[in-house]
Amino acid sequence: MHADLLAQRVVDLIEGAAFPHLEATSVISVIALLLAGAGFVTVRDYALGTGDHLPLLVAEPFPRVEASIGIVPAVAAPPSSEALSTRLARYAQHPAVDGLVVVGATAGTVPMPRTVGGVPLRAAIATLRPVGPAH
Repeated sequence: MHADLLAQRVVDLIEGAAFPHLEATSVISVIALLLAGAGFVTVRDYALGTGDHLPLLVAEPFPRVEASIGIVPAVAAPPSSEALSTRLARYAQHPAVDGLVVVGATAGTVPMPRTVGGVPLRAAIATLRPVGPAH
């Protein structure tokens, strides 16, 4: 699956999910479970070799692996546009990253380009929906 197609599939799955908490660690946990359940391979805290870690890397299962997408949460207090751009640029430089998806809690929290460091960049919105019985 080409990076753009994989990124769009990831965005669609994220935007269709229920998130019980909009906190970065919780959001990444839900996304990792969701993507693994959809048959994708996920790696949390993927080491980039620079002392930096990508929160989540997702790819199709072997032998179909054609692309891998980094998932970056931006759901809590939104980072500054400059700080997020710097982080995304570092992630995009790694050879294992063919695309990036930034997960926010609201649309347009931080304006983003369509690519960063030559890799496609997508945004996904995590929607707070408590799971379980209503009180």
